[in-house]
Amino acid sequence: MLAQARIDEMKNIDIRTVDRDALPDMSNFKFDNTLSQEERAKRIYEASSNPYLFRLGDTVVKVEFAENGLPLQDLMGALLLRKKSGL
Repeated sequence: MLAQARIDEMKNIDIRTVDRDALPDMSNFKFDNTLSQEERAKRIYEASSNPYLFRLGDTVVKVEFAENGLPLQDLMGALLLRKKSGL
């Protein structure tokens, strides 16, 4: 489990100052719905090292989570569909 200080550090990175080329490209990341929510979160963290900040191709993405918001999987799916359709 990550310490709260590390979580705060990851989510408070300024998107304007980050090196886009240093961010992992998560375009081909596959969600495995058969895994528990905790295991899916662990895999996202392992793939990106920061689930709050990554790339989708040339696009830098910063994610903010809401207490009662939609699952990240749903939001990312909608984002990719919009990107694919040119919106």
